[in-house]
Amino acid sequence: MAINRQSDAPLNDDEIKLLAPVGFADDTKRSATAVLIDHDMRYTDSSHKGVEILPLQVALERYDWVQNLMFNLIAPDENELLRQSVELLNDPIGHFVYVKPGVRLTQPVQTFTLMETPQRRQFTHNITVIGEGAEVEFISGAAVPARVQAGHHVSIEETYVRRGAHCRSISIERWGTNMAVDSYSRADIGENAEMISTQINLAPLKQHLSDSKTRVGANGVCNDQAIVFAPEGTERHFQSETLLTAPGARAESISRMVAAGGSISNRALLIGAAPNTSGFLGCDGLKLSDEGEIFAEPSLKALNAQAELSHEASVGMISSDKLAYLMASGLDEDSARDLIVQGFLKLQDQYVPDEMRRQITEMIAAAKSGGM
Repeated sequence: MAINRQSDAPLNDDEIKLLAPVGFADDTKRSATAVLIDHDMRYTDSSHKGVEILPLQVALERYDWVQNLMFNLIAPDENELLRQSVELLNDPIGHFVYVKPGVRLTQPVQTFTLMETPQRRQFTHNITVIGEGAEVEFISGAAVPARVQAGHHVSIEETYVRRGAHCRSISIERWGTNMAVDSYSRADIGENAEMISTQINLAPLKQHLSDSKTRVGANGVCNDQAIVFAPEGTERHFQSETLLTAPGARAESISRMVAAGGSISNRALLIGAAPNTSGFLGCDGLKLSDEGEIFAEPSLKALNAQAELSHEASVGMISSDKLAYLMASGLDEDSARDLIVQGFLKLQDQYVPDEMRRQITEMIAAAKSGGM
């Protein structure tokens, strides 16, 4: 196993315990691993010759072509927050993942971020390249220890899925209750390539912005799902744009949002810019109380007469009939509500590894009770 540690100290037991609920597993069960703690890339580890995983700074020094990928899908001055964050750093902090052309990985690649210092501002920049014809699964996550309640995390993700490549990913985040998180995701999906992603945001935090933009090439496929929970005191803003740039490009974006006193806004734009493109936006919201709010705004823009685009949105509350039926079968009210929420989120229909389903169910219950 090839190990590229960037610190003398490996992960300790407490750090492994923090990362386990968001998907971390022993390196023997993964093709590659990267873990960033505060501003230190703690280690990178690749056990498969077909995947290279490095600290971003090392990759920039080793490969000239990586320099052309950085800030290629997003401008560093796109907004004031990004400009300030970039200027604060002398060296980029983040990871670089390269799955080589034609490689088919049978075990996932995992990447994680820990923030261990309270009131810290953490800025990360990650670049991922999936080579032509390659196949890979990613598991990523973020976490903080209980002592970290406040701080600010800003991240940039630039992902390149080359022609004929297939990528599947799942991301789970658990931040502090008074933290602010701003995440910017950009992806370029090549000809006949496919990217399927699941994003899970359940743990309470103060403010969360998720900003994503994806370009889909000829006969490419982009399918993304989001499971979003907002307990009291949590404010989440999602904004996404999917551009179908060439003939045959397809996209489907599904969001399932549950507000338990917090607020969620979801603005999604799907653009058909070429003939024979098709796409669907689905935004479903469930309110558990009168407090908080859900705002859903799916939008379509057809730039070509042969683009077929559609959307669907709904917001409602738990049916009293369903609740009464479950309680009549012997469940107490809290258990009945939890079961209805789980059914609404449709975890069985999402791509979620079996070992994570129980953890996600427990996270929902803990978030509702304030126990996270």
